[in-house]
Amino acid sequence: MPASSQSTYLNQLPAYSARGRYYRGSFFLWKKIFGLFWYYKFVRLFLSSKSREERELEFYKSLGIECRDFFLKMGGVYVKLGQYFASLSHLFPESFTEPLQDLQDRVPPHPFSEIKERFKKEFGKEIAEVFPDISEAPLASASIAQVHSATFKGEKVAVKILYPGIEDIIQKDLKAVRKFLKRINRFLVTFDFKIVHREIAKLVGRETDLRLEAESMDRMARYFAEEPDYVFPKLIPEWSGKSVLTAQFIEGKRITQAGTLKKGQAKSRPVDLLIRAYILMIFEYRFYHADPHPGNMIYTPDEKLCFIDFGAVGEIPPSQAIALRKIILCAMTKDYPALVEALDELGLVSKKADREKLEEVVRYSMEKLSKFLSDTDSFKNIKFEQIHTPEDLKFLKEINSSLRGLLRMIQLPTALVPLERVLGLLVGITANLDPYRTVLDYGEKPFKGLVFQGENQWQKVLVQEGGIWGQAVSLPGELLQAVKNLNRGKQAYKLPDLEQHTKKMYSLGHQIISTAFILFGVHYGTDRLDKGIETQAMVAYGVSVFFGILLALSVIKNKFSSKRNRQ
Repeated sequence: MPASSQSTYLNQLPAYSARGRYYRGSFFLWKKIFGLFWYYKFVRLFLSSKSREERELEFYKSLGIECRDFFLKMGGVYVKLGQYFASLSHLFPESFTEPLQDLQDRVPPHPFSEIKERFKKEFGKEIAEVFPDISEAPLASASIAQVHSATFKGEKVAVKILYPGIEDIIQKDLKAVRKFLKRINRFLVTFDFKIVHREIAKLVGRETDLRLEAESMDRMARYFAEEPDYVFPKLIPEWSGKSVLTAQFIEGKRITQAGTLKKGQAKSRPVDLLIRAYILMIFEYRFYHADPHPGNMIYTPDEKLCFIDFGAVGEIPPSQAIALRKIILCAMTKDYPALVEALDELGLVSKKADREKLEEVVRYSMEKLSKFLSDTDSFKNIKFEQIHTPEDLKFLKEINSSLRGLLRMIQLPTALVPLERVLGLLVGITANLDPYRTVLDYGEKPFKGLVFQGENQWQKVLVQEGGIWGQAVSLPGELLQAVKNLNRGKQAYKLPDLEQHTKKMYSLGHQIISTAFILFGVHYGTDRLDKGIETQAMVAYGVSVFFGILLALSVIKNKFSSKRNRQ
């Protein structure tokens, strides 16, 4: 960034009033939205295929540079907005997101003289007395603070210091955000914008108190203490306070600099570590890093993942964590009525929503997603036409609904606002490093491992023998759906049919139990035999034989019973 740009940034950043920042932001954003609309609805129609590609490359590059310069000029919350856009490489072209990468950790820094004063105000000591070799040039500079390298007791450390006056700038921006939310509530989607604003203010406000960040970093390090693939900087508490945080320096590079995979290559280790970490954070610890842009994640030389900057964190209540698990499991099994119920438990369904209509929307959306995932070769720079198709409007007409009506069925609980942003960032980083796979591809295995984990031998057998167990417990598709419909009052049966199905299910239940005991006996017996405990091994094998005989008798009995019913 040229020196003149830095000077402009530093001089103009505090100059705008809250109202001035709001109107400048509104004018810029609406102007760019209109520009996008004009290009896609009119200009694009008169261009040839070749000219269209060249024009779009130039258009998005120019848009990215303008957005970067504007966000830098405004500072504060606007830089965070730009960081979010920079990570959405699955939605925006690379020509647009590349200029925005400067917002991750290359924001024009404040003069070191101002940083020294902030340190002295915090501790009453000159920074050079504590860190004689501190680097005046920052390692990184972001939205609210900049980081300098130094040495403390022979160890390299990173010293993070808040910008002077950043608290006032953020307060101005939060007033502007409130006005934005109020207008969205009025013209687009009805929601309690005051509560949403309060949650955003709380999240951003936390970042201006580095004592809270230190507590969060220490807490996350304790949670991951038994996970060897993750690293968290050690805090230097004696030189950490409200506006200064000093911690161990971690060598490495930004996660997005780890290299993009080519088609046909094995999974990306950085993405694998990232998605697994968030599954643990959300479903196991219910405490997560709420700002996972690439500048906040370091991939170390020994192939470990390090999280930094814990200014923004989120917590998930146990009830919401359970509901999130249900949503994923129901989506995996395509149980759409149960999926709607789980969405309701999470607080995503408004009280006035038409449940049957919403179920149809969920079914359509999940089937469309499944088709999209199977038909799409690369998930980077996805075109708008790939997501929004004419079939969508046709479907809404068929169920007598509209996009506005659909949006009114859904509400976003304030506690999930940060989590929604996290998901967008994870999808973007995954698309950047591995364009040929999705978050779902990386998340399925660790999610299943977490959901079905257990210390007792019984659960371990069921997981390890998943293929056989899955075949044993799976009901025929039509029967399973019929049972679900009957349970929800959507389907009626004649008594003979119901009696026949009940007998089959009762018999099947016995067969499932027998199969489980057979697997358990064989597995446990083999384990005992390997350890030289022959008596226990013989007992276990005996149990397997006993239940094997019961299973065979049950199958024979059902076979003769079926013949009699046909006669």
